[in-house]
Amino acid sequence: MVVQKAIANLKDKSKDEKKAVASGIAIGVVAILLIGWGFLFVKKIQQGGKMNLGGGRQAEFDFSSVRDAQEQLKQGINATQDELRAIRESAVSNQAPTEQQVDPYTPEDQFGTDGSL
Repeated sequence: MVVQKAIANLKDKSKDEKKAVASGIAIGVVAILLIGWGFLFVKKIQQGGKMNLGGGRQAEFDFSSVRDAQEQLKQGINATQDELRAIRESAVSNQAPTEQQVDPYTPEDQFGTDGSL
């Protein structure tokens, strides 16, 4: 009954007044929805509830297979590096001794001078 009278009174009002009433109602509805959502959101945070975002496609984003593949690659790379290191060390140990290396930090150079000018 009250709503019908309010609507009847609005019919006689100008267009600007109708817009003001409609925007006031819209703002009121949005404010009520935001307050309700905020209350429920804060309540869920306080409970420490775990949000379940899993839909039907959640299993497609299971990254355990990716982690397993990364682990296998790391193991393969480490094994290859170990093999290459062993080959390099055996090659160095089997290498024939070469000429005597000259230490660049000694006062004498290879020509027998004392390094002074």
